Amino acid sequence: MNKLSSKHRKLAYVIAIIILLIPVIWLGMPSTGEEGSGGELAQLRVKYELGESTLGDVDPSSASMNFVLLGLRGIATNLLWMDAKDYQERKQWAKLRSTVDSIILLQPHYMKVWDFQGWNLAYNVSAEWDAVEDRYFWVKEGIKFLNEGVSRNERYPELDWKIGNLHGQKVGRSDEWKQFRRFYKVDPDTDRYEGGPDPEINPERLDNYQVAKQKYLIANEKELKHKQHLQMRMLFRAAPWHAQFDFANAMQREGKFGPERTAAWAQGKKEWTTIFGREEFITPKGAILLEWSNNEKSLEEMIALAKRDNVTVEDKKHWASRYQDTSNYRFWRTRASSESEQQTIDAHEAIYDGEVALTEGDFVTAEKELEKGMKLYSSVLEKYPSLMAEDLAIEEGLKAVLLWRYLYDLKGQPAPEIPYYYLKQLWMKEQGRIPGLQEDLRRDFGIQ
Repeated sequence: MNKLSSKHRKLAYVIAIIILLIPVIWLGMPSTGEEGSGGELAQLRVKYELGESTLGDVDPSSASMNFVLLGLRGIATNLLWMDAKDYQERKQWAKLRSTVDSIILLQPHYMKVWDFQGWNLAYNVSAEWDAVEDRYFWVKEGIKFLNEGVSRNERYPELDWKIGNLHGQKVGRSDEWKQFRRFYKVDPDTDRYEGGPDPEINPERLDNYQVAKQKYLIANEKELKHKQHLQMRMLFRAAPWHAQFDFANAMQREGKFGPERTAAWAQGKKEWTTIFGREEFITPKGAILLEWSNNEKSLEEMIALAKRDNVTVEDKKHWASRYQDTSNYRFWRTRASSESEQQTIDAHEAIYDGEVALTEGDFVTAEKELEKGMKLYSSVLEKYPSLMAEDLAIEEGLKAVLLWRYLYDLKGQPAPEIPYYYLKQLWMKEQGRIPGLQEDLRRDFGIQ
């Protein structure tokens, strides 16, 4: 009797297990990757983009590592972060990179890992090297690291923005920008890349700012679906068009004043006003457009938006003006317009020629060209006074004055008062910038 009862109990247990497995299987069956496949939980993960595969490329080793560590993943991660910091301080770069790779295995979908370490490689580690070629190598490592982060995390538009920033600002605006921009198209590892760029960085052989613009556009596309937490939305979405302006400005920094440079500025203005300027941005009083001015067409659009959002036209004007100020919208529209004018082009070219003559020791030509450039530049500032509020425009004017004054030092004469009114006003207004620019000139021109 007891044996029979034991058998009945065992049979009941087996039946109960089978019955309980049915909802477990129904809920937890893994997805095959096809739409509608898998259990209820798998389908919910796909629907709400919570599954591993919806975040980006899946690394099986990451899942295996997390499984082996069970509940100790947090402890292991903290230890690895401390090791990485220690290896960096001791300049053990190979160990630093391998430790970072281990951190990735444990935190593949934690954006800050990719963000911080990509920036760390491109800025901190690269700065530890003396040779510019070595510095550029580590800038590339930072970009490649973030590229991997994007492939593993498709829901973070911030990472694509960060990649664009490395291509644009790190390559194009660092102290080594002249060499970095050259290496970007002709990598210093000429044997490996056969006199071309690193294909992982620049597969289409473009300018670094053009690639930055591509990355920013990808970030903007993702931002439409996944909210970013990097900065104000309007500023985030302005990045591609700033990259276009940087592309145009870089050409004149390198002494290129031909049609390509002017066309780049014209393209920048068109995209700024017809794409970025036509986007709707939400304010406390509803949507506004940045591209508006006091004309009949803009007023009609403003009235239509006010009616749609049930607010006054004055509300719309107020917030549109505030957002224009925040994004520096009117300035860049004006700057792009001014750069198409021959007087502005001649001013840039004269100042550039004066700098070149100075480096070649032709002080007579340097003085002549700098004075010509200063006169023209003062006229540009008179026509477009808003340029006196923009960093690059300020620096160009101040640098021309500093080089001109340096020529008088070489002649053993005191520099006369600046003869051009608007340039003189800029010089007096921006005295705080002069020590930093003097340091740059000491480095670039050997000025003592």
